[in-house]
Amino acid sequence: MSANWWRFRFVVATSLVTALTVFNLYKEEPLAMTDLNVQMGWEWRAERVLEQRLGLRLTQIKKEGNGLFGIGRSPSLAGSLPDVQRVQADVIALDRLGTAKIGTKITFRIPKIELRGAHEGALAAVGIIGQNVVCFAPAPATVSEASLASWISEAPCP
Repeated sequence: MSANWWRFRFVVATSLVTALTVFNLYKEEPLAMTDLNVQMGWEWRAERVLEQRLGLRLTQIKKEGNGLFGIGRSPSLAGSLPDVQRVQADVIALDRLGTAKIGTKITFRIPKIELRGAHEGALAAVGIIGQNVVCFAPAPATVSEASLASWISEAPCP
């Protein structure tokens, strides 16, 4: 085989490894197949009408990485959020059919300040527009899983 063929294979392999590494920095488990996990984004509501409200049990809250050299913190990036957290939750109640269904897991990014002190294991309500969470409200201590479905319709959603 010629030297050019080996050089071509080396460039392709190096490019593939680099692309997979960069892709992995921005998305958790990029090659995993999860049927019951809905990935959602975050947007502020801006007085738009909610399409769906969900009652959640928060299963995981963790700080999202900032990427290579902190590039994920750059305010010039469209998807950049301040002090972003990645939240995973089980859907246990909803007000109407829509993007998410009871029994599914949703994962979304949210600024830490919007969590309002919520922690893993807590109940919360979120408002959904399209594929985005637009508001988050931790449930008061008086709300249980049994009463969550009735509370989400009156949960504050600024």
